[in-house]
Amino acid sequence: MKPSRNDPCPCGSGKKYKQCCLRENDAPAVEESREHDGAVSRAIDWLVTRHRKAMRTAFDGLLDSLLMKEFAGKLGRLDDETLNAVQINLTEWLLAEGEILVKGVHRRVPDYLLGPEGPLLAVGQRDWLQQLAQRPLRLYDVTDVVAGMQMTLCDVLDREAAPVVVRERSGTCALAPGAHIGCRLMRVREHFELSGAVYSFSMLAGQAVVDRLRATAEEFGHLPDLANTLGMTIMSAWLQQFVVPPPMPTLMDAHSGEFMLLVTDHYRVIDWQGLANALAHCPDVQGDLQHGWNRLIECEDGQTRSIATINLGKRQDKIEVFYKTQTDADKGRAWFDALASAAVTFVAREMSDPKGLMAHAGKSPVAGAGMPDLDPQMLAQAFEGAIRRAYANWADEPIPALNNKTPRQAMLTPAGLERVKGLLRSYEAGEAAQASQQGRPQVSYNFLWATIGVTR
Repeated sequence: MKPSRNDPCPCGSGKKYKQCCLRENDAPAVEESREHDGAVSRAIDWLVTRHRKAMRTAFDGLLDSLLMKEFAGKLGRLDDETLNAVQINLTEWLLAEGEILVKGVHRRVPDYLLGPEGPLLAVGQRDWLQQLAQRPLRLYDVTDVVAGMQMTLCDVLDREAAPVVVRERSGTCALAPGAHIGCRLMRVREHFELSGAVYSFSMLAGQAVVDRLRATAEEFGHLPDLANTLGMTIMSAWLQQFVVPPPMPTLMDAHSGEFMLLVTDHYRVIDWQGLANALAHCPDVQGDLQHGWNRLIECEDGQTRSIATINLGKRQDKIEVFYKTQTDADKGRAWFDALASAAVTFVAREMSDPKGLMAHAGKSPVAGAGMPDLDPQMLAQAFEGAIRRAYANWADEPIPALNNKTPRQAMLTPAGLERVKGLLRSYEAGEAAQASQQGRPQVSYNFLWATIGVTR
């Protein structure tokens, strides 16, 4: 039987049928032939046929300007799919903004193609090549994805720019909210599509290129060729992902400004009720025996932050007290020992450098290695408690991705609202991946959507 519009979608996505596969079923079929089809291949064939050497020289020169020679030589070790993407992306740049030497004269490629000496082009093909030259390569946040249909993009530099819905089928299958992509947005009739070249970034590399672009825009915002400079920055950062070892970021604690050092003090519990009573009499401690405790402080910026988290241990007679900096750990150890010495016995201190953890992330041959051997439902409950505590004040905390606005402040504009939704979707996508890897039920973020009164 065909599901009704409000029934759960039979594909298993968890969405209503009207918000999922019904959209795809009702979507008009993509035309087999479009007016601009063949524009890029026609332009490339024409250029290579008449100016093969000049095109090769221009391509090699572009590559040299994007990568140091010591790294450019490593491109040959990449797989065929990646090398093909490099060829496509850099060639499109030449069509849109490049120059070649023709009979001793430097000719701007788009002007040459569209001039009287250029190839014979249909009206739609000519329009496509003109758009390539007019629409700059920009970096976008992916805030929503409808697999096989479309995605919503927000410009990372222009915070007030309206979100853009882009019709894209194949590319959306590998994307999730929270990703960063560089692309040119092309108008086709009443909608937008990608030009063809796409620069996808890993989570770590994406934030690094966002920072580079913002610094470049602040320093060179007065220059007329800023768009070209930003585009070159995106291409260079994209290529570096494949051949340059990524630098590990230096993590700083937002409250104290200290370098982060993950410190965990392990204790054996002698008297659980005595421990609970001692913590219950601390006005700056919240929590209980079922979910653990947090020691909170009021910061100068008006935010409430945790300086110590007391988690139930992997064994029934153990607890773990977690701190984010060395100073917090040293002061916290003295505070906790004085408070709970009659109920606990100190066992050991464990310290981890976040850089080292990130450097070794993903090297374990077993997915989810090191996870406690807990019932999946119990593990999900533990994660849900931790997530709810971590996001307790989320709606009113300044967030860098929102230009240091709180979610409540950002959502006052249409562009800001889409970015807030994008953040929530990225949290959900990350949780879905982690839950799948750990073999546990997924924790719902519906409580955050409800907190700010926003629907999906």
